[in-house]
Amino acid sequence: MSVRAEAEEAVREGRVKLYVFRPSGRRRWIVVGRHGDYLVLPHAGYCSCHDFFFRVMGGGKPTCYHLEAVKIAQETGRYETIEEEDHWHQTLMDEWLQRKPTRGPYTHPRREDPGQGTGGRR
Repeated sequence: MSVRAEAEEAVREGRVKLYVFRPSGRRRWIVVGRHGDYLVLPHAGYCSCHDFFFRVMGGGKPTCYHLEAVKIAQETGRYETIEEEDHWHQTLMDEWLQRKPTRGPYTHPRREDPGQGTGGRR
């Protein structure tokens, strides 16, 4: 499947999310992928997926499908907006970047309820 076809499928399946943090207004694009949730910074041309790190940065591919999916979602308006309070920003960033938490032992309330949270996948 081509990068474009995979990206279109992600958009069609509702796997592109825009997290908006309040009151700061910080915005983070997330694409629910096959192996996890990936942070996408479209203006920087960055994605946290392994394909981006190994193939795109290595010169083997021009982009990953997560970046392309965000571009399509922005153009078509087909994405889910999720609002969170600012105090969840660092916890979610740690999760999306697969880092150990840098703050206290927070548990995001949605993580306890299967089918809720980042993209409803579980």
